[in-house]
Amino acid sequence: MKKFFAVIASFILLLSFLPPAGHAKANGSKEQRYSVLFNKNSIPSTFDQQVKSLGGEVTYTVPEIGFAQVKVPSKAFGKLKGISGVSTANPSIKWNLPKAHRIKANNISPGNAVLWDKQWDIQRITNNGESYKLGTGSHNVVVGVIDTGIDRDHPDLVKNLMPGSKNFVPAGGFQGTEPYENGDPNAFDDLHGHGSHVAGSIAANGAMLGVAPDTGIRAYRVFGTSSAETSWIIAAMVAAANDGVDVISMSLGGFDVKGQIFYIDPETGKKENLGNDVADFKAYKRAVDYATGKGSLVVVAAGNESLNATNKKEVMEYINLELAEYGLYAVGAGFEVPGTIPGVVTVSATGPKDVLANYSNYGPGFIDIAAVGGDARMYDQYEAEGRFDEYINKRLFEQEFNLSAGEDGGYYWSIGTSMATPKVSAVAALLIDKHGKMPPKKLEDLLYKTAVDPVKGTDKKNFGSGHLNAYRALK
Repeated sequence: MKKFFAVIASFILLLSFLPPAGHAKANGSKEQRYSVLFNKNSIPSTFDQQVKSLGGEVTYTVPEIGFAQVKVPSKAFGKLKGISGVSTANPSIKWNLPKAHRIKANNISPGNAVLWDKQWDIQRITNNGESYKLGTGSHNVVVGVIDTGIDRDHPDLVKNLMPGSKNFVPAGGFQGTEPYENGDPNAFDDLHGHGSHVAGSIAANGAMLGVAPDTGIRAYRVFGTSSAETSWIIAAMVAAANDGVDVISMSLGGFDVKGQIFYIDPETGKKENLGNDVADFKAYKRAVDYATGKGSLVVVAAGNESLNATNKKEVMEYINLELAEYGLYAVGAGFEVPGTIPGVVTVSATGPKDVLANYSNYGPGFIDIAAVGGDARMYDQYEAEGRFDEYINKRLFEQEFNLSAGEDGGYYWSIGTSMATPKVSAVAALLIDKHGKMPPKKLEDLLYKTAVDPVKGTDKKNFGSGHLNAYRALK
C-alpha cells in the first residue's frame, strides 16, 4: 500500500553555496553563478558590457531593486565585486523543492463542497463555516501566490483565478536542467501541485472550500519541478507589487548566512572561502520594502525544520549539517529567510487541537501568527513502528493532514507551514474586503488584533499573536 504514498514538497528549503562547479571553460576555469546587489535600486547601463569583459553574461535582472544574477568564470569573482556601484555579491543560492508528505485523494466529484467534512483545518479557521455568513471575499481583492503556479483549469480554482498570472521560470529551467521549460511568461500552469494546494486553501470554491472562497487569486510561478534562483522569486515579488495585488502569499523560505562559508576540496584538502549570503539577504529586504511600499502585505512560511529560529547556535548547527553533504561549513549567524525580514508576516503551523505542529519552526519575536497546517505525529509514529500500511488503510492521515487542490484537477492531503501561510493570506484579504484598502502595516496590526484567538506568555514563541480565526476577524 505504501507505493501509493507520494513524497513531495510542502516547504522550500534553501541550500546555498554548493561546491564550486559549473561549466569548464577552455582555459580550465569554471563558470559560476553569482548574485549581485548594487548600492542603488537600479542597474548601471554599463553593467552588461562589464560582465562580458570578464568573460561572462548577465542571466537575470531585477532593476527595480538593483539586483542581478550573472554567470562568470570563478576566477573573475573578485573583479565582479569590484565593479563600480556593486554593493555586495555572493555565489547564487539554489532553492530546492525538498521532501515532504503528499497523499492523493481519489474519486472526488466536483462542486457542492462535497469535501467539507474532511476539511477540519478550514472548519477550525472559519468556526465551522460561520465566517462565510459574514464574508467570503470578492474579486476586488487579489492574493498573489508566489509558488509553483496554479492549475488554470481546476474546477475549484478557475472562477477565482484572475487575469495576469505570470511565469518567471526561464527557458531551460534551473541552469538548463529542465528542457521542457520554454520561458513563456504565460506558462503559469502548475506542474508540481504545491502552488495549486496553496491556492485552494485561499480561494477554492467547489468540491472544497478555501478560507475566502470568492477572493481573487493570481499565480506568480517561480518553480517548475526542480530548483529556482533567488532572482526569479524576487522578480515575482516586484511584479506582484507592480500589479497591485493586495496580499503576497509566499509558502517558501530557507536560510541565509551572515558570516563566511568554506569549501574543503576532498582531493587536495584546500580550503576555499566562498563568502556569504549577504547579497541575497539584502535583496530580499529590498524586495519586501518595495512590495510594502506599493501597498502589498507579504505573508511567509516559518519553515519546517522544528527549529527555534531565534536560537542562532541551533540554526547554525542545522545549516552545517545540511552543508556537510557538499563538503561545506559555515561560520557566523544563520537567518531564516524571508521569515526574519522586517515587514513580513511570519506564520507557524498547528495541528489538531491548536498544538504546534511537530515540524514547525518557532521562536520569540520570529513568529507573528499561527494557522492550521497539519501535523505528522501519527504519521511519524506509525512509520517508526513499521505500521505505515495501517496508517494508510485506516486513513489516519485525514485526521492530521490538510486536503486541498492539486495540479491535475484533483486533490491531495499535505502538511507544512506552506499549508498554514495561505490561510493567513486569505484572512488578510477578507479584512481588506470588509474595511477597504489600507497600508500593509495597518492591515498587519488589524490581523494580529482582530483575526486571532489570542495567546499569552510563553505561547507567543510558538503562535505569535495567536491562532488564526476568520470568524473573529469578520464579526
